[in-house]
Amino acid sequence: MGPHYKSDLIEPQKQAMLSIISGQSSNTITSHDPSYDLDYLINAVRVHLGMDVAFLSRFHNGQREIYQIDINHDNETALKSGHTDLCENTYCQLIVDKILPEIIPDTSLNDITKHLSITHQLNIGSYIGVPIVFSDESVYGTLCCFSEKPDPTLSLKDLSLMKLFAKVAARNLEERIKQNTIKQTLRNQITTIFQNQLLSIVFQPIYDIVKKRVLGFECLSRFNIEPIQSPDYWFDLAEQAGLGEELEMFAIETALKHLEYIPDCFYITLNISPKHLYSERFRELFDTAPLHRIVLEVTEREVIDDYRAFQEALKPFRRRGMRLAVDDAGAGFASFHHILELQADIIKLDRSLISNVNADNGRRALITALTSFAKETNSKVLGEGVETQEESDTLKYLGVEKIQGYYLCHPVPLSEALTFSFDLNKQNERKAE
Repeated sequence: MGPHYKSDLIEPQKQAMLSIISGQSSNTITSHDPSYDLDYLINAVRVHLGMDVAFLSRFHNGQREIYQIDINHDNETALKSGHTDLCENTYCQLIVDKILPEIIPDTSLNDITKHLSITHQLNIGSYIGVPIVFSDESVYGTLCCFSEKPDPTLSLKDLSLMKLFAKVAARNLEERIKQNTIKQTLRNQITTIFQNQLLSIVFQPIYDIVKKRVLGFECLSRFNIEPIQSPDYWFDLAEQAGLGEELEMFAIETALKHLEYIPDCFYITLNISPKHLYSERFRELFDTAPLHRIVLEVTEREVIDDYRAFQEALKPFRRRGMRLAVDDAGAGFASFHHILELQADIIKLDRSLISNVNADNGRRALITALTSFAKETNSKVLGEGVETQEESDTLKYLGVEKIQGYYLCHPVPLSEALTFSFDLNKQNERKAE
C-alpha cells in the first residue's frame, strides 16, 4: 500500500459531521438512532486521517470488544465487529492507562508497541487512539485508527479532532444506553403482565336497536396494575418496548378463552392493529376458532400502507365467516377511502360523532352520509359510546342499526354481561308479545 494522505471532507460529509457534532440530524443521519451517527462518524474520521481502519471499542468484563468498525476496502484486517481481546493486551487499555501515547506515528520505534503481539497480528504501523469518557467520568472504551504503514504526518491537530469525535461518540453512546435502559425497563413491565396474568377482559354488550336484542359483546382489555392506567397506556408502552404484537396477541388469546362460555347466539369483537395482522401468532390463534362468531375490529386511526396485502391476509379468515369492522370511523384520516378499501362488514362510528348528535346538524349530516354509504356497500353501522336516550333515538332515526355505550351497559365481567343481555332480551320479548 502507498503512503496515506489526509483528505478534506466533501461538502455533504462535512455538513453531516457538523450536524452530528451539534447534536442535530441531517438528511444523511437518522437522528432517532444514534448508531447511524456513530457509523458515519467512524467512517469520516478514518477517511479524513487517511488511515486503513477506524473503530470504536468498549471495555467489558476485562475484555476490549470492537463495537463498531470502518475499514478501507483495500485492507484485510482480522478485526471485525464483536471481536474481543483481553484489555491488557490491547493498545486501547494501554492508552487509557497512559502507558502508551495517544499518537504513535511509527509502532516500530516505540519500545512497547514493537514487542506487542497484537502489533504483528494486525500489522499495525501507525496508531492514534483516545478514550471515550462518559459524563460521570467513567471510561466506556476508545475511538481509534490505525494503518499498516507508519504515518509521520499524524499530529496534535489530528489528536484534537479525535478527541472531539470521541466526545460526540460518548454523547451518542450515553443516549443509546439511556434508550436501551428505558426500553428494558418497559419490557420488564410488559413481561410482568404476561407472567402474572395481569390482563383481564371485560365485555360491553352490542345492542340491535331495530331487533331490540343484544347480539354480541366487544372484548376490552383491563390491566390489573397499580396505579390503574388506561388500556391505551399499556399498549403504547408495549409498542415502545418492542412488545406491541406480543401484548395484542396475549389480549386476543385471553379473550378467545372466554368464547366457550358464551352462548352461540352471541358473537364477540376483538381489536387489532393492522400491522399485527400478518404475524404467525395471529394465524395460530384463529386457526381453529369459530370465526362465524368473531368480528375483527381495525382502527381507522392507523394507516394501512397496502390495502391489497391487508385484504389478502384476511381473505382465508373471512371465507370461514370472520367479519371485519372499521373502528373509530370519523375520528381519523380519509374515512370514506379507508372504509371503502377495507370493505368492512361493520362501520363503528366514533364517540366524537355520537356525542350530542341529537342537537348537532353537522354530526347528523355526516352520520347520514355514512349510513347511506353502508347501504350501498352492504355493511352495517354501529354507534359507539352512546350515553343518552336522545343519542340512541337520533341514531335509530338516521339509520344506525346497532349501538353500544354507557347508556346501555358499561363494560363488565362476562357473567354480568350475560345476565344483563339475557334479562334485556327476555324483557323485550315479553313486550313484543
